Amino acid sequence: MLLALFFATATKAENGCDITIKLDFYRYDTLWFGTSFGKRAVPDFAAAIQPDGTFHLKTDKPLEEGMYAIIYKRTPNSSLQYFQCWLVDGQRKFSISTHISVPYEKPEIVGSPENVALFDYLRQLNTEDKRMDEAVERDRFLQTAADFRLRVKVEEGMRQMQLDFIKNNKAGPTTRLVEQTLFPIPPTSSAQKGDWKQEANKRWLYQRAHFFDGTDIGTPDFMRYLQWLDRTDFFLVNLPPADPDTMKTLIDMVFKKLEAYPDGYEYYQKYITTSLLKLSKFRNDEVYAYVVHNYLETGKATWASSNDLRNATNNANQMAFLFEGKDAPPVTMYDKDNNPVPLYDIAANLTLLVFYMPDCSHCKREIPEIAKLYERYKDKGLKVAAVCLKTGEDCAQCWEYTDSQTLPKDWYLLADPNRQANLVSMFSVKSYPRLFMLDANKKIVYKQNGEMADWQLEAVLGKFLK
Repeated sequence: MLLALFFATATKAENGCDITIKLDFYRYDTLWFGTSFGKRAVPDFAAAIQPDGTFHLKTDKPLEEGMYAIIYKRTPNSSLQYFQCWLVDGQRKFSISTHISVPYEKPEIVGSPENVALFDYLRQLNTEDKRMDEAVERDRFLQTAADFRLRVKVEEGMRQMQLDFIKNNKAGPTTRLVEQTLFPIPPTSSAQKGDWKQEANKRWLYQRAHFFDGTDIGTPDFMRYLQWLDRTDFFLVNLPPADPDTMKTLIDMVFKKLEAYPDGYEYYQKYITTSLLKLSKFRNDEVYAYVVHNYLETGKATWASSNDLRNATNNANQMAFLFEGKDAPPVTMYDKDNNPVPLYDIAANLTLLVFYMPDCSHCKREIPEIAKLYERYKDKGLKVAAVCLKTGEDCAQCWEYTDSQTLPKDWYLLADPNRQANLVSMFSVKSYPRLFMLDANKKIVYKQNGEMADWQLEAVLGKFLK
């Protein structure tokens, strides 16, 4: 039976709050108290910094018990950010002293045992989340029995941490929140010896069926509890096999659940659509196009303005030309001496296109890593084209950068100084580096935005150059 969160059971407004906050390394003179709506902070009232460096967030206005937000800003132009806290009757006057970058790590909390429990749990959750992210990434990239077993171990570790927390903490809103977000583990361990791929599939099917057993995301709680939102992200992006058709099915499932809560439906649909636009691994661009064509263009996304719809449709249509299996655009680029180099004239079993900027820190880390791996795969037919996207007079920076690096002499070092190929548009480059892998016929077999760890890059290269 679905457990109701503590604040949801409150039937009458309670007294306000009296909270003293000290944030180490916080550079601004204002702090806010309020709630959250998804990942967006919603300020209610503010407090100015005191001579002793603290902020006194106090109000006498009625406030229900439940989850609230201590809201701050990190940079002058950034959106407001927040960390969570409870308001519980009998614990409305308390103090929190913590570090702005890691608020849950080592806080000093006086006057609110429930917030001590919350911060302790969120600290442990952050640790387990990092382990989970790494295990899931390796499992999805490498797809080996060993990496599946590691993922199983990490998932079971997450659940055990949650069960231990429930056992060691008395009933209250934090414990109820943990109960509602327990990680689903099949009754029979999937780590038993056997066909690991069959085990993985059975495990996935069980988790898909039971992931939301403890939560009803079609309620206002979905937008107030960041843990509910993060779990839904995990359900869509990390839990399933790395397959766009599966993710499309899950998108439909989540949107259907959210229909009962229109505000949450609107927020999450816009949020996940925007997120998919930035994702590039595992053919997520196909999922973005699916959402655009099946929700925005059909009128199911009531939040979308005509401008939103036009931009999304343009993005989806542009992405379609770059789906895996499509032919790469037949562009011509230019070397340092302005000699033309047509992409289709590069003869290789696998061509790795790396679009970069010479002043991009991520690119400066990625290109040397590619150079190291290149030596291992060049005899198997790998060719690399490092394509600088500076144009005009700025193109000189491209050659200054490549001259300063010790790069393989048989790499193609290219640019499009006069924008004749319109590379940014043709390859939908929205961040750097942007990587494409093309087979011998120049069909796209893999693409990704951003850096790839050396083991990720090697896993993909090894898949196509055996």
